[in-house]
Amino acid sequence: MSPAYLPAEAVGVIQDGDSVYVANLPRGPIVVLEGTAALVWKAACSGPADTLAERVAAAVGEDVAAIETGMAEFIADLVERGLLAAA
Repeated sequence: MSPAYLPAEAVGVIQDGDSVYVANLPRGPIVVLEGTAALVWKAACSGPADTLAERVAAAVGEDVAAIETGMAEFIADLVERGLLAAA
């Protein structure tokens, strides 16, 4: 299945354990995603949009309704900052 999102063009990504480092290249800055932020990035870039909220909710032990709005706002911010792009 195709991922919902991909790193935007000219974005470098390094995954190191539970952390994700992303940066617009070559100018930066480097953004460090940890915890739930890293989990959302990884889920967005590894699976379809229609199950994204369910996958993240299951991973953090929350109801979809409890995380859906905040997760969508976080992803929208990453897209607006030019770090993430819809696949």
